Parts: sequence; C-alpha cells; structure tokens
Amino acid sequence: MTTLASPEVSVLVRVFVVAGGASLTIFALIALAWLLSSLRRRRLLGIDGRWIVVTGCDSGLGQDLAGQLASRGARVVACCFTEAGAKAALAHGVALAPCFDLSDEDAIVRAAREIEVACGGALWALVHNAGIVLPGFIDYQPMSFLRRVMEVNFFAPALLTKQLLPCLRKARGRITFVSSVDGIVSLPGNAPYDASKFAIEAYADALRAEQFPWGVHVSVVNPATMRTPMAMGFFEAHRRAWEESERLDPDGEWRSAYPREWLDAYVRLNTANLERIAQDPRHAVSDIKHSITAVRPRLRYLSGALAKTLFYALWVGPEAWSAWFKRALIRPRPVQLPPSPSKER
Repeated sequence: MTTLASPEVSVLVRVFVVAGGASLTIFALIALAWLLSSLRRRRLLGIDGRWIVVTGCDSGLGQDLAGQLASRGARVVACCFTEAGAKAALAHGVALAPCFDLSDEDAIVRAAREIEVACGGALWALVHNAGIVLPGFIDYQPMSFLRRVMEVNFFAPALLTKQLLPCLRKARGRITFVSSVDGIVSLPGNAPYDASKFAIEAYADALRAEQFPWGVHVSVVNPATMRTPMAMGFFEAHRRAWEESERLDPDGEWRSAYPREWLDAYVRLNTANLERIAQDPRHAVSDIKHSITAVRPRLRYLSGALAKTLFYALWVGPEAWSAWFKRALIRPRPVQLPPSPSKER
C-alpha cells in the first residue's frame, strides 16, 4: 500500500533541498574565491632594477634580505648603523649603504634625500627592519631606555616613511613593517620593545588606509623568535637595564624584589629555553620578500611556527588565558616583598 506524503511534508522537503543546494553553492563560491586569491598571492613580480630600501642591514634579517634582493637584480639601499655593516652590505652587491643613527632626525632626513636622488624619485619598496631591544622588568627599567627604544623602533620609521612617501606613491610601491609577535602579544620583561611594536602596528594600520588612493600597499610581518644576534642575546641583555638602575637607584626597593642572584638565575634558565624555541630567520626573510614581490601581498604575515600557533591563540583567545600564560612565563619568581605599612591620615 502506498502512502502519499502530506502537503506540509512535501513543502518541508523542498525547503531542505533548496537550503542544502544554496549552502553548497555558497560553500563552493567561498572555496573558489579562496583558491583564486591563493593563486594570485603566489604570482610574483620581477624586481630587477627596482629600488628597495631596507633598514637594519648590519646583521640578522636585514643583512640576509638585502643580499638576497640584490642577487635578484634589485637596486637595494641597505641602511646601516656601523661602517662595518655598510662595507659588508656593499660586498653583498647592494647599490647604496648609507650609515646613520636612526635616533638622529637630521641624519634620517639627509639619508632620505640621498635615497630620493639615487632612485630618481620612484621607490618600489621600503622595509622597516631596524630595531633595538632593551629588556628588563618595569621595576628596574630606566626611563631613558624606553625613550631610546621608541626613538629607533617607532619615531624613526615614522619619519623615514613620511620623507619617502612621494617616491613610494610615484611607483605605487610597498611599505613593509617588520614588527614582532610582541606587537600583538605583549610579554613580561620587555615593555619598551613591546610598546614600540604595538605603536608601529597602529601606525601601519592607519597608513594602509590613508595611502590606498595612491596604490601604496602596507604589510606587517610578525616574526616569532628567530635565531638572530639580537634575539639570542635577549635575556643576557636584561643585565644592562639592571646595572643601569643599580647605578641610578642603588637603594631602591626594586633591589629587594630583583636581587642579583635572581637576575643570574633568570638569565641562565631562560637563555636555555630560548635556544630550544628559536627558528631559522629564513621564515621571516621569505615573508618579507613576498610582501615586496607578490602581485597581491598579504596585510599581515605571522612568521614561524610559534607565531602561527601559540601567539595567534594568545592574540585572539580569551584575555584571561593570555594573562595566565604571561604570569607563568616569569621563572624564577621575583622575591615577594612584605606589604608596605599603611600610612595614617
């Protein structure tokens, strides 16, 4: 015996069929759009003869990047801090290697004029790679260190960008800021550097929107810990802030919470951990090159396994989880001080 479905059931079935078909269509369109976008990102432009400025070329990422770009025919301006760094850059085939201090505004302006003349007013890419790190817990962090880090890591890129914007607009070029995972997740013991990277992230975001009418693309690269001289000396560099505070404030309460014995143990323990997590700098160099050469560069590059996993999770996850993780990183703990006696009013 055949049972005919009621009209209500038939309508319900048709609704499910239509909804299922629409969902599959939407999914297919999204997948197709992702595939096309991925293919476009893989398409690269030739950089032979194009002028590219890279800062921080004395060592590490900048030195490697400048050499690789020059080997592909780019006219690289490798900005250095030392004469030795400039000589090494020229030996790697760069076109120009100006040597100046990024905390000197007049020197930055002079370098920008030199670059403008060299490139004939058309600059394809500006890579802000230079940076310094002066770590230390806030209790023993001299204010002069915070100002120095902000000068080099934030104010210098902002000034150099402003000086070279006409050249970049003429070429409809690229600006790449090498930030850090510390630019999306601030960590204990590194407040000056983290503050400077958070600042450059905000600056890049505003710049990206403002320069869109002229076709200037802005990318941010966030490397995790790479095996560079600056990164590998991070924990040992805590001693510099500690010793400067000892000179400025030898009787301060901070000495009780962070005695030299604590400092020695902190440096020893965490340097060993650093050796285990540091990655090959080629991960970051590859992402920076993509931001310069891709037909459709990304807005952001998370460089390295930890950047794509742990730091991404800390960035987008619940803030309470991130706070717990950061507290757990402080090993060994500073000496707990007794509460200060309350003052009578």
